[in-house]
Amino acid sequence: MRIGVYQEPVHTDGEGFDTYGPFARYVGEMARHFEEVVVFAPVTGQPTYFSGCPLDQPNVRVVALPFFMTHIGAMRHAWRIARIFRQNCDGLDAVNCFATAPLAHLLWWFTRKRGVPFVYLFASDPFEVLAHSSKYRGLHRFFARAAYWVEFQIQKHIMRRNYSFATGAALAKRLQRYTPDVEPVFCSALAADDYWLREDCCLVNPVRLLYVGGLRPGKGLEVMLEALRRLRQQGRDVTLDLVGDGPLRQSLHDQAEALGISPWVFFRGFMVMGPALNECYKAADIFLLPSVSEGSPRVVLEAMAHSLPVVATPVGNIPELLDGGRRGVIVPVDAPSAVADGIARISDDAPFRRICIHDGYEFARSHGVDAYAGRIAQKIRQLVDAQRR
Repeated sequence: MRIGVYQEPVHTDGEGFDTYGPFARYVGEMARHFEEVVVFAPVTGQPTYFSGCPLDQPNVRVVALPFFMTHIGAMRHAWRIARIFRQNCDGLDAVNCFATAPLAHLLWWFTRKRGVPFVYLFASDPFEVLAHSSKYRGLHRFFARAAYWVEFQIQKHIMRRNYSFATGAALAKRLQRYTPDVEPVFCSALAADDYWLREDCCLVNPVRLLYVGGLRPGKGLEVMLEALRRLRQQGRDVTLDLVGDGPLRQSLHDQAEALGISPWVFFRGFMVMGPALNECYKAADIFLLPSVSEGSPRVVLEAMAHSLPVVATPVGNIPELLDGGRRGVIVPVDAPSAVADGIARISDDAPFRRICIHDGYEFARSHGVDAYAGRIAQKIRQLVDAQRR
């Protein structure tokens, strides 16, 4: 059985392909379930943030699309992309793609006459992302919403004739207004080496706070720095490690200087998923993610897998990941004082902290990449078998 996957961009050095760690692991898991995985991906020869993890399974084939990073960029290459899709889709038994993958509906169009199952994965609610993203303001936001509204009408048409997955029960419930065939899952990239159980944390000073992700707008990074300042003013010995890179790095460095907290803020740079990143999780005491908007942030699961209590905002499916605040602290968006209070609560309330560690670890243990990809692969096989019958 051959499956087409269209989700993330890919880098090449001219000999092989590599990509973003969670996507590479997802493809690797799908390769265990199918005879061939055909990865449709915009490909670049320039190393970027999504480089680093090889796509080197013998039954994985990468079909290179012209490189783009936005829907507008994809539209500039629409004819070439359509031609590549058509030339490489005849032998596919099923297609799996992100709902945000540009021009994905063309893959459906070229495979629909054969009744090929087309399985969407909705990682977030794009309308919610558009409403909160700092990239979209004024007329830009209006036109972006209008463009996605048109695309969503096409997606609804495809969804009603196929099967879809959504990250978390809340998003699945919203999409079930259009079709009952939507199933919730938890996006995960956790493998066997990504778990580490400890009994407790915050036992010695300094208490180390950790953020992992892009240094870009919408992640609440300025809020973290202000929360750190407040905690230091209260006499608490806390530090903050920022793992990742992005356009806000210099402005965050300047903000830390202005707030007088730069000696306790450490920019660790980008890290590929693996041993070095796992060591950062192990060295931390509390994980922070006060984002303005999210889908299903894998880093929350990664933190819980390393026995880290989490302080995060109620966006995307974070409330579901944290069980409504029973295995982590949920704080309002853009509220530095609430983030500081959440950190203080975890530091001071040992029984609650140990519940967060234990329950979070057990939850992460049951939601590894094998369970995540395995459920999607199982459903795809059922759909293909039903179509053949």
